[in-house]
Amino acid sequence: LAAAGTPLAISSMCTVFAESEVISHIGAGEKREDIAAGVVDSVVSKVAGLCARHTLKGDVLLTGGLCDSAYLVDRLSHKLKQPVLTHPLGRYAGALGAALIARGRAAG
Repeated sequence: LAAAGTPLAISSMCTVFAESEVISHIGAGEKREDIAAGVVDSVVSKVAGLCARHTLKGDVLLTGGLCDSAYLVDRLSHKLKQPVLTHPLGRYAGALGAALIARGRAAG
């Protein structure tokens, strides 16, 4: 849906206020595609801002549920000015890491 839209501004850092901005866009009759593109753009901008606090050396790998979104990965790659990689099991990285830690504690 977002890939078909033109991003609308969603500037709030706070999720609650960002939700209010989305509701305002809906109330103003904005297109769903544009709202969705605005949400993705807002998330990507925040992630890129966090990345800017660090020197990115080598590959950038996105994990978690959003790594399945080709549009989000493309927009983040564009914002970071370098490719963002994913993995088919990337959405499970946190759960797999927790399982490995738990297994290590149980074996110890």
